[in-house]
Amino acid sequence: MLHLVRSDDSCPAVPAHQRAVDEIQAAIRAERAATGAVRAHLFKPAPPRPAPSGDMLDHRIAEEMEAIARRLELLGGALANDPILLHRHAAQLQSIDLIKQNLCQLALVVATEEKEKAVALITLSELKARLQRKPLVRHDH
Repeated sequence: MLHLVRSDDSCPAVPAHQRAVDEIQAAIRAERAATGAVRAHLFKPAPPRPAPSGDMLDHRIAEEMEAIARRLELLGGALANDPILLHRHAAQLQSIDLIKQNLCQLALVVATEEKEKAVALITLSELKARLQRKPLVRHDH
């Protein structure tokens, strides 16, 4: 049977380092209770998601892109299960995964009304840079 021991009990079964950690945690809790202060979060909050597109075709195209990405993932997984093929074509298998990731990121952009906002949220830096690059030529019509 499991017997839990609180570290504030004067029981020698609790190691000294655990008692020290418990004391630190108790001090932090007491500080919060006394001041009402809340420690800053370690990570900044996620940016708001862009509004979804009002065009049903955008959503259908995004769904098709996601379906293709899933098929690529299955293909890559099947090919990676062959040790000889994996040894000979590891770089090509990695590019299948990168293509899948690009498709998923692009599907998110297609499915939103706020395309620029969606592009800013892309996590693949090279894809984001390509989508945000300035045009090479001026298009004056």
